[in-house]
Amino acid sequence: MKRSGTFLETERLVLKWLKPEDIDLLVDLDSDPEVMRFITDGEPRDRSHHEAAVPKLLRYMAENPGLGLWTAYLKDTDEFMGWYILKHLPDNGEVEVGFRIKKKFWGKGYSTEAGKALLKHGFETLGLKKIAAIVRPDNHASQAVIKKIGLREKGKGTWYGIECLYFELERP
Repeated sequence: MKRSGTFLETERLVLKWLKPEDIDLLVDLDSDPEVMRFITDGEPRDRSHHEAAVPKLLRYMAENPGLGLWTAYLKDTDEFMGWYILKHLPDNGEVEVGFRIKKKFWGKGYSTEAGKALLKHGFETLGLKKIAAIVRPDNHASQAVIKKIGLREKGKGTWYGIECLYFELERP
């Protein structure tokens, strides 16, 4: 599986393979307290966090072909707008779909568009039987996206030290 350049395209987005030089983009994204509101209670993540995380993500992607974190860009301008992910949840090993995008791109349907494409990739290319998502109970916007792409709420739990709602979708 190719690991540089474009991973996946949608009507309006290009998802690209994560690269070490993407650290600055991730630092910028995570510097907005509103973007981080449901992740770290609004605390920005500093460069050292990403300098440690990106090599781990790259190893994870090498060890788990077709899974990982992809940087996302608007197709018409090549502007970085966030990232999308398919990766194993801690503890139970199920694959989760997730996203984080800059505030100026909220409410425009990008995450629904990318989420549907990632579900298709997970089910059709990787042959996954189920894809999950975890969302904080007070993050209504992300819950709406997860529901729009077809996942259904199945319960609650704690992931990454945060109480979350658990959603899933089984392969059609």
